[in-house]
Amino acid sequence: MANAKTDARGSSPGLSDKISSVVEEAQRYYDGAADAIYRDIWGENIHIGYFDSPDESLQAAMRRSNEKMAEPAGLTTDHYVLDVGCGYGALARFLAQQFGCRVLATNISDKELEWGRQLTADQGLSDKVAFDWADFHDLPYDDATFDYYWSQEAFLHAADKQRVLDEAARVLKPGGSLVFTDLLVRSGTSAADRERIYDRVKSPDMWDRSDYISALGDAGFTVTRQEDWSDNVAPTYAFVRNQLEGRRDEFESRIGKDVVDRTSTALKFWVDSANAGKIGWEYFIARKD
Repeated sequence: MANAKTDARGSSPGLSDKISSVVEEAQRYYDGAADAIYRDIWGENIHIGYFDSPDESLQAAMRRSNEKMAEPAGLTTDHYVLDVGCGYGALARFLAQQFGCRVLATNISDKELEWGRQLTADQGLSDKVAFDWADFHDLPYDDATFDYYWSQEAFLHAADKQRVLDEAARVLKPGGSLVFTDLLVRSGTSAADRERIYDRVKSPDMWDRSDYISALGDAGFTVTRQEDWSDNVAPTYAFVRNQLEGRRDEFESRIGKDVVDRTSTALKFWVDSANAGKIGWEYFIARKD
């Protein structure tokens, strides 16, 4: 039985309230004006691109991100994958198409889940890819259910990242793998810069590489692969900002001038911060011991 001062996952009531608040804030962000920008500029894939050249489209670079994440992972048709923070499900569909695996794609944005289901049906993949509303702090799945736990740039939204990693370990089968990328804020970044970086994506906190390596060990994982892909952060957000400014009249008519102004300013700060080495992007594969 859980201690009277904690909930079923071992968190204090105060932490549970914080988690609920952070989840609600992230849901408002992705279901709000960001949805229009993500759909029309990013498209159905809403992650960081891995660029071969500076003038490449973000869509081509994002496809390469999926390929580079999946190539070393060893997926087969027999595997069952949990995709957490799935966006519109582009990664889930990619994995199902390329490897024939089953994927359960989860998210807290109702708008993203709705369009994800539609896109998946349109592409004839509903037999391989299913969608579910789920909060990664408290997953509604049995222990040892999945062969792989997959996530792209979602952990930055976690109020309790250790708990999220513990949940990943819980739902993975013994020997299963956690495959993820996340946006990082480098240690030494000032509190003022952190606040501005966090505010754009409504993140409560963003970790650096050493934080993840330590927490993964605490959760019962062994890191088997880690790569620094940080050079791609600035090109990704520069592409998005250029598209937003190039279509400013269209977006102002849809979401308002103030929102476009704030978004453009925040994106420029992210580009500048990435170029200054304050924002990173890294790739991890970790095996459940």
